[in-house]
Amino acid sequence: MGGSDPATEYDDGSARILDVADGSNAASGNHTGDTHDVAEDAKTPRTQEARRSALREAPTVLVSACLLGEACRYDGRSQRSERVLAALEGKAVVPVCPEVGSGLPIPRPPVDLCGGSGVDVWAGQARALEREARVDRTEDFKRGATLALEAARNFGASVALLKEKSPSCGSQRIYESGTLRPGEGITTALLRSEGLTVVSDEDL
Repeated sequence: MGGSDPATEYDDGSARILDVADGSNAASGNHTGDTHDVAEDAKTPRTQEARRSALREAPTVLVSACLLGEACRYDGRSQRSERVLAALEGKAVVPVCPEVGSGLPIPRPPVDLCGGSGVDVWAGQARALEREARVDRTEDFKRGATLALEAARNFGASVALLKEKSPSCGSQRIYESGTLRPGEGITTALLRSEGLTVVSDEDL
């Protein structure tokens, strides 16, 4: 990125990491995401090879921070993936955790989608609820998704490499009311609706 870029770059030996670790530096102001009209994007690459190809060609990639080794999961752990790090070699990387970016703590209660997928959440037909206490975290998750989108726009990322099964970042499977089912998370749904290609860590 150029010298006028708002983020600080550092080199981890393989990829240039752009310092927006939790997405909170990517944008300012009040972001609720309520104005987004999210629908499935017909232009989204449908095959695994098409998604892999888009990732290979992308100079800058939005990445789930947990996959890079950040301990930001709901249980306070990371999901560092050597396959992900290898796929990002030579690229500029924008790490984001939509949930932490929205202000949720580490650790935090696990959240499931209820009533549908991330697309349904944006349509007002599903919610993000804490698994046990049933506290509604829908607005937190939508705010985090909006920040992730703005980070992608700010740094010119057209591809996102995200953690599968997450209520935010899942792109093929999510937990809906405690059951693993086909679907996409809240952040993935928003990114795809805005034309980004979302690649699962399980695509690699």
